[in-house]
Amino acid sequence: MGKKRRVIDRRNFLTGLVTATAMSSARGLLGKAAASKTAGENLVPESPVQAPNYWCSWAAQNYMYGHNLAKLDAKILEGDSGSRLAHDAMTEDALLGKDGWATKLFPQIRKDLFFLLDDGWQVGGTATFELDPGKFPSFPGSSIERLRKLNRAIEDAGWRNTALWCRNTPGGNADHRLEAISQSAGIRYWKIDMGDPAFNLVRLRNETHIPLTLEHVHGESPVNGNWRKDGRFGPQPWGSKRIRILQNTDVYRTYDVTSILSLPTTLDRVAEMLKGAEGHSEIHGLLNVEDEVYVAAVLGCTMGIMRHPMQGMRPGADADLFFNGPRQAKRRMDEVVRALRWQRIAPPFSPGIGSIRMSGEVLTDSWVFERGQTWQNDLVGMKVIQGAPAIIARNIDLPKVQSTGEIPFVIATSFPNGAVAIAAHERTKVGNGWFMPRCDVTLNVAGASGPFGIFGYFDSLTLAFDRPLERQRVLAQDLAGDQSLDITDSVQIHEKSLRITGDVIRSVGLHNATPGDISAPGLVVAFR
Repeated sequence: MGKKRRVIDRRNFLTGLVTATAMSSARGLLGKAAASKTAGENLVPESPVQAPNYWCSWAAQNYMYGHNLAKLDAKILEGDSGSRLAHDAMTEDALLGKDGWATKLFPQIRKDLFFLLDDGWQVGGTATFELDPGKFPSFPGSSIERLRKLNRAIEDAGWRNTALWCRNTPGGNADHRLEAISQSAGIRYWKIDMGDPAFNLVRLRNETHIPLTLEHVHGESPVNGNWRKDGRFGPQPWGSKRIRILQNTDVYRTYDVTSILSLPTTLDRVAEMLKGAEGHSEIHGLLNVEDEVYVAAVLGCTMGIMRHPMQGMRPGADADLFFNGPRQAKRRMDEVVRALRWQRIAPPFSPGIGSIRMSGEVLTDSWVFERGQTWQNDLVGMKVIQGAPAIIARNIDLPKVQSTGEIPFVIATSFPNGAVAIAAHERTKVGNGWFMPRCDVTLNVAGASGPFGIFGYFDSLTLAFDRPLERQRVLAQDLAGDQSLDITDSVQIHEKSLRITGDVIRSVGLHNATPGDISAPGLVVAFR
């Protein structure tokens, strides 16, 4: 109170913490307005998204060691020691046993996802493409037969297909291996972690017309730039190494991040890659933002999901180098479901299509890493800073935001098919991890037909159109659910604008939340 309220166009935002009490009470907000309404049509298509999204086993592998120990020194989980433990954790039982990852995870959206086996599935190195017979005894036969049987078992569990990790390119006759592994064994995705600098696999794939998606990377530190100062990724102009990789591959992954500062690190990388690709519609590759699923959903990128629900299984502080800290990502599994189901409506598209806008204001997040919160040893005990543009918008005007203090990251996109998505994201500061500044946002959607995806917490969101909106019903649906609600009586329509309060966003966007899950809201809005 007493503070002057700022109106922010492309630069500033709003503060405050959305409390658990407020979120809980919001669930019942639609009681009077929606109780008399019969649940309506499903706004989410049944057909799975065809974009090359996957769940990657690497973080789960890194959590398997130490479950039955009396105590655990987290230092053993770092560096080469931790990588070896993760490598050894990849087994048939871990994948396909009674409580295996492929057996238990994401039953609602498996058909949308490749199941990616990371390091440890192959014998004799990191690029042999020979399934380890000792770890996978139920799949006998030749090397191709073993892979084909494993792929069939994963598909039978409901997943789209099997994806394979390798470092560098396969040895021997690469042409033969490419065709045999992907044509005969039916593998449709390779995650190439370094290697293939001349894109020989892409050339061979194109020549043989094999239905195979190839992912390449440019290796990065898990934090950007000078992390003691501003933590910026830096411009990636046309012709730079990273843009050249994007030009020549199917999927460019933005690469490793820390768990706690993942959001600003990833946002800055994506913004600069989009800027470097701007105006080059000939680029066919897609950007993969790893586990930042709401970023992928809103900015038209693919996902390399790694989060899993395993927790409390290690002694002491339950150290997990991949998912830790106040964000509690392992309790946010519903976000993955909502993000992928939005992509059935608005699939990822080329970073070279359309325009990219970034606000002049840069937000900086920070954290002091404790042992057990990162595998990057030199970050332990240090204050790390990561910066990114406050607002990022693809093919749409930058949103206008009102705020009184700390401000959230806000991102928005207008998709080629007419859909529009917007998100408000949490912040992280030393001593105040993963807090949600309050915000009133207005987005000019012009003539977009929708549907409209809304992710995160808002005090209010106003969509401004270039046409009158009278005599239209407004339907909304939790992206994790299958039936829409008529919220016409719970929103405000004034001439060419639709205003949705934060209470309605929370109530609808968490309507089908899994008990105990703390994911941020994710909903779709459509006119009828």
